[in-house]
Amino acid sequence: MHFDAVFWGSIISVIIAVVIFIYLAFKVVKLMNEDAERHKGGGEQS
Repeated sequence: MHFDAVFWGSIISVIIAVVIFIYLAFKVVKLMNEDAERHKGGGEQS
């Protein structure tokens, strides 16, 4: 099989997209957990 620049560009783009998606998913989960803790503690919302 011949691996050219377009093939590698596509693979790298997909890997970067997956990494960004996983990073954003972790950030969203972390923010949701912090928000839940704030509401559980009865804190005022700013």
